[in-house]
Amino acid sequence: MRWERKISKRFYHQTINGNKYSSLLSLLGISVGCFAMVISLSVLNGFESLVHEKLKGFDGDIRMFSSVKDLTFFENINAIESIMPFMERRGVAETSQNQKIVSLKAVDERLFKSFYDLNFRGSELKHNQIFIGEDLSHRLEKDIGGKITIYSPLDQSIGLGIPYKKEFIIAGIFKTKVLDYDDRFIFMTLDDGKNLFRRKDAIDGFDLRVDTESSIKAVKEDLKALFDNKIEIFTWKDLNRSLVDAMKIERIATMIILSLIFLVSTFHLASSLTLISYQKIKELGILRVMGASGNSIINIIVNIGIRKAGKGMIYGTGIGLLVVIMQNKISFIKIPTDIYFVQSLPMEISFSEISSIVIVSSSFIFLASFIIGRKISKINTMEALNWKK
Repeated sequence: MRWERKISKRFYHQTINGNKYSSLLSLLGISVGCFAMVISLSVLNGFESLVHEKLKGFDGDIRMFSSVKDLTFFENINAIESIMPFMERRGVAETSQNQKIVSLKAVDERLFKSFYDLNFRGSELKHNQIFIGEDLSHRLEKDIGGKITIYSPLDQSIGLGIPYKKEFIIAGIFKTKVLDYDDRFIFMTLDDGKNLFRRKDAIDGFDLRVDTESSIKAVKEDLKALFDNKIEIFTWKDLNRSLVDAMKIERIATMIILSLIFLVSTFHLASSLTLISYQKIKELGILRVMGASGNSIINIIVNIGIRKAGKGMIYGTGIGLLVVIMQNKISFIKIPTDIYFVQSLPMEISFSEISSIVIVSSSFIFLASFIIGRKISKINTMEALNWKK
């Protein structure tokens, strides 16, 4: 194996001097593919991570639908950091000129700021006051201090069929820029919720926060065991399953599409190796006469292919990682804040994805080199020795 590497190295340097443009194109093809894949996946991961944080900031880590009043049940689960009781109902928000169907969520106002990670402006949530989304405030043409009438059609008075209406003052406006939350949700106090949702006898359940992301699944299983699977429990991923799955599919599709860059570059690599092989066909024939096996010829061609394209894989991946690191350090790539919810392009890459990129690019390089090497190894020795360029 050592002599095979030595010969492949000599062939490689001879072809570099003779066909430097061909070698450069082989290197650039793999390099561009690795760079594009690192940057694309890091941007997708960056936005995905931010969206996940936004969803968890709004929904909590776990949602449990139960009207249990004894909170000592939760004391045995150390991973739970905070508990927010809530009531939910579809309702109508209206002003003198506009009307909108919304999702009403009544929560404990004392825990509101500490539990929900929301970007908002305004004062504290209090009795007879509400927090609404920025898009909803534009739709209703109301700002902080404005008044909105809210009612729940499902909670109409018995016999009259007229729902109870209540006027609220806007105490704050939040902005998430995730899904339709800013145009749909209204927060109010639990007391106001109990007064408005007259057909509800108790709270709907609890939003829970846990200490780490890895604890979510374990806490969910502990709660199921604690309540003998008699209640509904959902993680934030369960509540947003379609969005989470869509982002996973998007990441996989990106890897598949960008792998086509490797496919194109390996065609050039294959043609370059074919040219090298025919240039050195007599030398390869002499090696066969001296006792070199077909596998040895394949190893020589594969080593040349790895030398030609392997540097491109290293350079492309390295430059891509450098861009990700620099972006996370100094945020030199800015994006418009009126469209996105961040000021700079988010980037995040994991070791497993870097490994996947290296494996995919290495597989294309090895496959192209192996196919050409196998083809050359089957050439008749006498034909190789009498080959005329």
